[in-house]
Amino acid sequence: MPDWWSWTALAVGLLVVCALAPVVGLIIRRRWLSGRGRVFACSLRVPPGGWVLGLARFRDEDLEWYRVFSLSLRPKHVFHRNGTQVVRVRQPDAAEASELYDGHVVTELGGDHAGWLLAMARPDLTAFSSWTEAGAPGGPGGSFRG
Repeated sequence: MPDWWSWTALAVGLLVVCALAPVVGLIIRRRWLSGRGRVFACSLRVPPGGWVLGLARFRDEDLEWYRVFSLSLRPKHVFHRNGTQVVRVRQPDAAEASELYDGHVVTELGGDHAGWLLAMARPDLTAFSSWTEAGAPGGPGGSFRG
């Protein structure tokens, strides 16, 4: 018959495994997303709600947005290239800055997601702006009409 130290060690071990499982899941999810396209930090605000920390990934004609603290492998929101425009870019105000990653700028969207806001780093904004302005050659929204 096991003594109480064995049971205590077993209980503590199970608690540690249960506590670390979600963290390991988030790490594995991030690696899985990164293996299927460029992933970058991108927060989202859908009025009238607040900011939600997230990750975004370019995938073909779509930008897929995922919550940071979720184990889901499906994007929460999908932005289609032809239905997304950058309306305005600005620095976050004081209240927003405390909710966002340091150095991120706020991008107001138009098109299918008019009024929605994305916050991302300047290099990611450059990539995002280029992506919204470009399109597949000869396709809708593309600037090249060979």
